[in-house]
Amino acid sequence: MEDQSDNIFQKPQQPKRPPMLTALCILTFIGSGMSGFSFFMVYSAYNEILPQLQEFSGKFPGMEYILGAPKNFFMTGFILYTFSFFGANLMWRFKKVGFHFYTAAQIAVVLLPMIYIKNYPLPLIDGLFTAFFIILYFRHYKLFN
Repeated sequence: MEDQSDNIFQKPQQPKRPPMLTALCILTFIGSGMSGFSFFMVYSAYNEILPQLQEFSGKFPGMEYILGAPKNFFMTGFILYTFSFFGANLMWRFKKVGFHFYTAAQIAVVLLPMIYIKNYPLPLIDGLFTAFFIILYFRHYKLFN
């Protein structure tokens, strides 16, 4: 009888997190966290950072696109990466809605430069990388509640 009363106060068991899901979430925490932080820092110091970045524009291909981005591009990126991080956090806790937050945010992140930056080329590699992560997360969707 005591065993039954003890079980009432215990939390329901969550499924064991597969190593692949753990790795995906950790990579997303790192990638989205650092990207969100970077976008926020550029937004916060936009007028000071852009002239400094112009010094490096010849050394890094594609930098001219970033230099042409308006300030709101960086705030929008910060918000999208925050949603991506939040979605991964929910998936870490086995919540289905986290997959949807993550997927929507990542698709928007891929489209973001094409919306804000004139003549931005189609980000094919970014799109494939994003699709790969979404597919890997989807393979664990049945574990989420």
